[in-house]
Amino acid sequence: TIFFLLAIENFIQKSSNLSSSIPPLVATKIKEILKKENKDDTVDVYSKENVKIFDIIVNARREICIACVSLDQIFSFNYIEVFKSILKNNIKLKILLCDPHSDLLNHIKYLTVFPNIYESLTSCLSKLCNMKIVSLSTKELSNFEIRIYKTIIPHNIIIIDRDIQASGIILVEPYLFGITSQNRKIYQISKRKNQEIFDLHFKSFLKLWETSPEYSCEWEEL
Repeated sequence: TIFFLLAIENFIQKSSNLSSSIPPLVATKIKEILKKENKDDTVDVYSKENVKIFDIIVNARREICIACVSLDQIFSFNYIEVFKSILKNNIKLKILLCDPHSDLLNHIKYLTVFPNIYESLTSCLSKLCNMKIVSLSTKELSNFEIRIYKTIIPHNIIIIDRDIQASGIILVEPYLFGITSQNRKIYQISKRKNQEIFDLHFKSFLKLWETSPEYSCEWEEL
């Protein structure tokens, strides 16, 4: 079994005598089997500058769900233009942002190392509302929702194509106290390789989505 092979590999690594007594071919075969057994349940970890968020977003096929403090903290590109293009392709887009008037905003600011959090949130919501009111067709509007949460979440998260086994991807950026977003790591979870973990993260997003109010865009904000 895999556990037996792991035990052997661990023993090989810890014992120099055993390394010399087991034929190299056998040791190599054990490592190859372990690599094969473990390859389908790995979670990829990226630095912020190396994760291909733009490519993942624009290649979505059915739905994108986002929960974060502010979109300005996770996207370095013009996300409004990207969202317009996505919605024209009949892809659903759900965005869940922190309530800029939350009593917890000061705590979130320190947790996420985001000193201009209020200004970023109000600007972000204004841009999203401008897109919603001015740029979207009736069909596109039916696929676009903005909600605001009134709690503290442990990470930024982007969920792509939750219902598609082959292309379902989750990007998770856990908050680390005192660490800026640029220096945090992003974990990429594939639905095909890690369905249980994928479904658990989506379930958590869904609970937060269902308990968060819709954000009502007003002309005064534009």
